[in-house]
Amino acid sequence: MNKRIAVTTVAVLSLAVPLYAVFGIGDVVFDPTSYANAVLMFQQLVKSSEQVQSQFNLQSLMSQVVPVDMGSRYRTPAAGLQSLSVPYDRFGNLGAWTQQLNQGGAAGNAYNSATIQLQAYGSEVAQWPDDEQQKLASQYASLEFADGTNIGTMEAIGRLRANASTADQAIAALEADSLSPDPAMNTEIGVLNKINAATIAQIRSSRDANQLLLQTLEQQLADSKRRRDTEAAEMNSQIGRMERGAAVKAQYTSTITDTLHSFRWQ
Repeated sequence: MNKRIAVTTVAVLSLAVPLYAVFGIGDVVFDPTSYANAVLMFQQLVKSSEQVQSQFNLQSLMSQVVPVDMGSRYRTPAAGLQSLSVPYDRFGNLGAWTQQLNQGGAAGNAYNSATIQLQAYGSEVAQWPDDEQQKLASQYASLEFADGTNIGTMEAIGRLRANASTADQAIAALEADSLSPDPAMNTEIGVLNKINAATIAQIRSSRDANQLLLQTLEQQLADSKRRRDTEAAEMNSQIGRMERGAAVKAQYTSTITDTLHSFRWQ
């Protein structure tokens, strides 16, 4: 840096060398304007050099590594996602269930292996009253919807557990790169890349959490439908008793008077 300034200074001052006159050998002509311009240029070069030096010092300070062992000072131990295990499986029907929840995949067969199968009604249903048929169809829909949400929840949990190991490895690698003292890992581009990777990991984690929340809402929706159907069936029964109660009562009580009058002890 000093050598460059010296060369530049010599070049500038050379502009202020006395000029020889056109008439007469050895006559020296001094140009005060050129000399003043040369001095101004030199002062500007000095200021530019000082600014460059200040910027260089700032960049050198910003590029210094933290004077501590970041790996041992800031590394946080992580608790991995635990696999599901059952203390007992007395009837041997939970093996496929736990395997699916731990490894992911289609959950239909695993779910059916540990649940009571919903049987189908025969053709006699068509002979039932319309309100009973509607009640039966609603109950079937509630159970089928609950089965669908349960299977979907099992598949979501299985995918999360199956991907947990890969996610933990990626997070550990990101942590190691963030705490690395290697200058190549702490360049401006390197730091920005690590920030972007951490942001993407956070976005995917939020998406997984939203999926679990969605499964929870579906479970609540199934329970809400079941409760609503039960209350609606009870309300319809009350309405039916109020509408048909008098007629039914009259059917059984209209002949009481005649029966009493015609009653004779034997």
